[in-house]
Amino acid sequence: MDTLRKYLPILGLAAFYVLVMALRKAGVLTSYYVQILMFAMINCMVTLGLNLINGFTGQFSIGQAGFVAVGGYTSAAVTTLLLPSSVLVPALRPLIFLVSVFIGGIVAGIFGYLIGKPSLRLKGDYLAIVTLAFGEIIRSLIRLIPQVGGPRGFSGIPRYSNLLWIVLFFGGTIWVLRNYIYSSFGRACIACREDELAAGTMGVDTTKYKVMAFTIGSAIAGVAGGLLAHLLGYLHPDQFNYLKSIDFLVYLYAGGAGSMTGSIMGATLLTILPEMLRFLSGWRLVIYGIALVFLMLFRPQGIYGGKELPFLVPKIRRPEGYEGGQ
Repeated sequence: MDTLRKYLPILGLAAFYVLVMALRKAGVLTSYYVQILMFAMINCMVTLGLNLINGFTGQFSIGQAGFVAVGGYTSAAVTTLLLPSSVLVPALRPLIFLVSVFIGGIVAGIFGYLIGKPSLRLKGDYLAIVTLAFGEIIRSLIRLIPQVGGPRGFSGIPRYSNLLWIVLFFGGTIWVLRNYIYSSFGRACIACREDELAAGTMGVDTTKYKVMAFTIGSAIAGVAGGLLAHLLGYLHPDQFNYLKSIDFLVYLYAGGAGSMTGSIMGATLLTILPEMLRFLSGWRLVIYGIALVFLMLFRPQGIYGGKELPFLVPKIRRPEGYEGGQ
């Protein structure tokens, strides 16, 4: 039973992939709907990374789109400029794609560290301003680099991303964060969120753990950016403006900060909902906004805030002979 619980997320994602492919083959799901599901999973990844920063560590970052841009452009540069598909044998293309996505995540993580190290001593609105400024600086710098298209956008990116790759990376993100949050590192992050002064008094290096969470969250956003670049085949700086960072914040707080399940629910529902309302033309965004207002009024903690699905909480192993409460 414990083994089943441990591997339930993997089995669930495998069943989801098989179901989607079966429905697609049967003609029930078109390529359009499958693409929406892929966008939803990429948004879930970015939101999960933001949740580690905002929800579990108690910071307030609003520059997540900047890290998505760093990862996306870096990954696209590797597969388009450094190792274009035209010079690779087909068997090597998946490997180069994987390498490029990981490089995008590493570079975004480095940027996260460089931004987080000096700025995470700030709190609240001040940190938000710094991260917002970072996102806008990145967007402005991209416009000045002609090799990646500058203000025209980066075109010709090979479309290596597909449902299988995105499901695998999505599952990997859940696995990494699940193990991190329920480790001593994650507990230290939660201690920083609950009472930073008390955590510091008890010997927790609060700056270290905040920077670590910020770096990991940024790296996850960079990986998601690499997947997005190779799904769309085109990137433009305006895709990553501050409004996109606000979207990720909405996904996070609508789903419930401090809950991995809430992040997944919020990002999935709010990615799919506008597409479901597309038949309403100009009214769809009005209804989308009204739905968010009602959600905040009647469920201010978010859809699944403060709770977690059981299989996302690893079972704690007690020492032999341990008896609780003694």
